[in-house]
Amino acid sequence: MKKVCILIIGLFFLTGCAVNPVTQKKEIMFFSDQYEIEMGKNGHDAVLIQFGKYDDTSLQRYIDQVGQGIAGVSHRNNIPHHYMVVDSAVINAFALPGGYIYINRGLLAYLNNEAQLAGILGHESGHVAARHGVKKYQKAIGAQFIILGVAVATESEGLVLGSNLVLTAILQGYSRKDEHQADQLGTLYMYKAGYNPMEIAEFFKILERMEKSTPNLLEQLFASPPPTPQRRAKTKAYAQELTKGKTAGMTVGHNRYISKLRGLVFGPGARDGVIKGTGYKNRYFRFRIKMPEGWKVQRGDTTGSLVAQGPSKRYLSQVIPIELKKELTPSQLAAMVEKDSGLQRLGASRITIDGKRAYLADYRAQSDGGGWLGLRIAYLTRGKMGFVMANISRLQEFARGKRTFNKVIFSFHSLSRQEASKIPLHRLRVYMVRRGDTFSSISGKFYRTAKYADDIKQFNGMDELKTPPLGMFIKIKPLLPKTL
Repeated sequence: MKKVCILIIGLFFLTGCAVNPVTQKKEIMFFSDQYEIEMGKNGHDAVLIQFGKYDDTSLQRYIDQVGQGIAGVSHRNNIPHHYMVVDSAVINAFALPGGYIYINRGLLAYLNNEAQLAGILGHESGHVAARHGVKKYQKAIGAQFIILGVAVATESEGLVLGSNLVLTAILQGYSRKDEHQADQLGTLYMYKAGYNPMEIAEFFKILERMEKSTPNLLEQLFASPPPTPQRRAKTKAYAQELTKGKTAGMTVGHNRYISKLRGLVFGPGARDGVIKGTGYKNRYFRFRIKMPEGWKVQRGDTTGSLVAQGPSKRYLSQVIPIELKKELTPSQLAAMVEKDSGLQRLGASRITIDGKRAYLADYRAQSDGGGWLGLRIAYLTRGKMGFVMANISRLQEFARGKRTFNKVIFSFHSLSRQEASKIPLHRLRVYMVRRGDTFSSISGKFYRTAKYADDIKQFNGMDELKTPPLGMFIKIKPLLPKTL
């Protein structure tokens, strides 16, 4: 404890006050650049667990290349920056402290040129430059706890745990003041990197339209931001101030950007899985499972997970795939889950599920409301992959629910790679406009009907055009089945 106290005091005097790279004003800051970078590095692992890296080496290289151009002109070009596409259909982008910046593949589909991409990466680089993430973390859990956490982290995994808290705090969104500053910095950085800053205002126009037509698509984009019309007006005014109305020669990069989207997964990805009725199958984690008829089935909070509830709401089932660092037996996986969980084991046995060894355990646990719950959890492993199938009810109804829970557990089936590959992924197509093409004719070419002409215009940011420009690349969305 004495060593921890010395570290606390030393850290306070070393990093208790710092100059903000953007404002050049002194502010309370308990993390040095190096600690912030380590926090981002460890938080990166949490990002990969929650979202997964999108599997496209060429696209990843391109995004990082554009990002490095932005990082080079940012206020914190003295620290390494890392840019990555994550495998999420949600329209969002976010940044961890220390220069770790992520953009969801779902957002890439709705951008229309490289300048807009640069603006988004500039916005997130602005959060890093102004240290918004670190300050949000400090405010969320208190300065004393942070100092203690960092000090202890020098000899433990405390920094990793803290980084997971950072990711949670950041995904909850920033203040309007921070978002406005990041908008301004993003506009400045894209301008300094040679891009036309008016394009980020065009992107906000797309968002504004989407808010009216499909607001659920944007529920996580820049959580708690200023209203889009206000952001667009301020960003446009600042872009005009920077360019003084002269944008000739500035990079837009429409065709170059759109060409990179050919084959981009659109909608649910390999990790998300497919829900059809009460059945669920997952391409990436290679399994399928079926819930009882009449149950409501939906994706869980972590990648590849599933949550289902009976119509009476008395029974709840969760399926959670886990990528393990090393191979474990089912009983070892159970021990890992049980550790510090508050679960009180009532009994356990070795069983067989889908021809594979598994471990079944019954527990009781206290709910947040003080009542007691009964849980039947099955554990299954396959190489470095683990599966936890948790079935829950009130303790007084647990014995009656076991038969239903067993139906869920024994419906689990591990898929071969060939079986998993047959689970469809829906991808964007890219088309170059030819002489004589109209939006209606393009709609007919890809959808066998002209009724999607306006949708093609909107998706490509061409609302005000009567005909598509010759030689321009445009994005074509797949039609997604309603069961996804």
